[in-house]
Amino acid sequence: MLMSKEAYLAETARTRARRMKWWHDARFGMFIHWGLYSQLGRHEWVMNRERIPIAEYEKLAQTWKPKPRPAREWAALAKAAGMKYMVMTTKHHEGFCLWDTKLHDYNAAKQGPGRDLVREYVEACREFGLRIGFYYSLMDWHHPDGARCAYDEAARKRFVTFTREAVRELMTNYGKIDILWYDVAWPLGSPDAWESWETNQMVRKLQPHIIINNRSQLEEDFGTPEEHIQAAEKGRAWEACMTFNGSWGWQYAPPEDWHSVRKVIEMLRTCTAGGGNLLLNVGPKPDGSLPEEAVERLTKVGQWLEVYGKIAVYGKVDRVEGMEWMPTGSWTRRGKTYYFWSGRWAGSDLAIGGITGRLASARVVPGGKPLPFEQTENRLVIHGLPPTCPDRIAQIGLIEMKFKEIPTQRLGAGYVLLEQEKATPLAPCSKWCSPFLASWLMSHPMLKGDKGIAGAPYVGLAKAVNWQPISADAKGFVDVHARLQSLDAVVYLANKFVVSRAGTWTLQLGHDGGVRVFVDGKSVFCDPKRRNPATPGRSLIALPLKKGTHEIVVALDTDKGWGWGIYANFAIPEAARKPGTKPTFPKLAK
Repeated sequence: MLMSKEAYLAETARTRARRMKWWHDARFGMFIHWGLYSQLGRHEWVMNRERIPIAEYEKLAQTWKPKPRPAREWAALAKAAGMKYMVMTTKHHEGFCLWDTKLHDYNAAKQGPGRDLVREYVEACREFGLRIGFYYSLMDWHHPDGARCAYDEAARKRFVTFTREAVRELMTNYGKIDILWYDVAWPLGSPDAWESWETNQMVRKLQPHIIINNRSQLEEDFGTPEEHIQAAEKGRAWEACMTFNGSWGWQYAPPEDWHSVRKVIEMLRTCTAGGGNLLLNVGPKPDGSLPEEAVERLTKVGQWLEVYGKIAVYGKVDRVEGMEWMPTGSWTRRGKTYYFWSGRWAGSDLAIGGITGRLASARVVPGGKPLPFEQTENRLVIHGLPPTCPDRIAQIGLIEMKFKEIPTQRLGAGYVLLEQEKATPLAPCSKWCSPFLASWLMSHPMLKGDKGIAGAPYVGLAKAVNWQPISADAKGFVDVHARLQSLDAVVYLANKFVVSRAGTWTLQLGHDGGVRVFVDGKSVFCDPKRRNPATPGRSLIALPLKKGTHEIVVALDTDKGWGWGIYANFAIPEAARKPGTKPTFPKLAK
């Protein structure tokens, strides 16, 4: 018997911490994209991008002849690389199933491979002690109802039934499965249309310990930022899925296009610092063999993790907040113990500016002796370090620093006296201002028209523009530039807010690129000027809001790198302030 949506959400939340513990401890996994597209070697979207007719593409199913049991090579490399789990494409957008499905003959067992490739993968994972994840694409270019389901109710019912039965086979045929990784919920526009509640309840009944990602249009257990690393809001699990060389499926790339050993380690550090995981993709060649660049570089990553993984990566870590960038390195954290990953070794002395929090001890890990240090109000200098980086694998050495209290770091772009900084705190502005609005959803970049930001159309949360969570930093700044770098585009930041009583608030925006603001789909403000730097309260917008839920959308003009991001909060105008009353502000909708 199916639970109600409310009961399903409550039960999933109740068991989440227990189900997710191994995943949080694991930190690092391997993504495998392998299918018919691998034979063409022109990206996994080749069928779509080149508009290959279905009848022509189907011929690849008979010509595909992988070598015996290549999944053992993948699992062996994942183990050597320090990865703890794998996720493999059981069916990608092309619609070809890698398992012996009873739903149709377009599958590996009945076509060229002549065997169940998913079973071989599962057996390899278990042999090498890796947790098992199944990727399943909801979008299907081969199924006759894969597109028709968007406008034909009978087709929708057939396609949803096919989807559920395919997932049922995957959850039934192979023993315990640890991860279900959905992808691309096209073309249906809601979890109700996909009947995701019902399908995922079935999954959890068959696999009570499984964790599920957020791509069936339900939030489920963890978020999946793709090809960028961005921490989710506090308390939300997340996993950055990243290509190794710009393509998920096998495609030749010159060696310089592959991420270096140092880059992979830095991606892993960034994920660890944000409390997230890294799922790094490898696209095997048509026969299943691994690209040489992947083997060489992941082997060295594994050697580095053999030294440093237990110290600063695996297991329980804490989110790093309130620390600024340094040219010499960055941080991860366990409680009051911080690890400075130095990829640009400074020499015998390491100086860090703007640190608050008293340092108790410092040493090079592993095995280093306590180091002398000097700490003033605005500067920490650690002495006695090796003159060159002690790490010979990737030239990334770790310095352990134990603090007496949780430190923060305040530097900013200018060289400002600490007394001046203390006199002008960023948040909150006063008792009549809300804290900065820290949680937003960000769209993918969109092209600007001739009118620039002034002509930016309304784009709401109901539109499928790859909305991804983005959070403000410790000072309240939502840093769009950190994700997009120097693109010249329009990016939308949006969320829904609940107003407990009717009234007028001032929305205070700080921005360095032009902005346009929409409330409930209507344009209420536009400032097209390019300005720098972003300053809290630069633009003030009066918002008369009725009681209830409202959608606020901010269109930001990145303007070739000028639009770095925004500050945003609510203020109550002077005339509306009533002495002795507690101010109320719109709150983020749950």
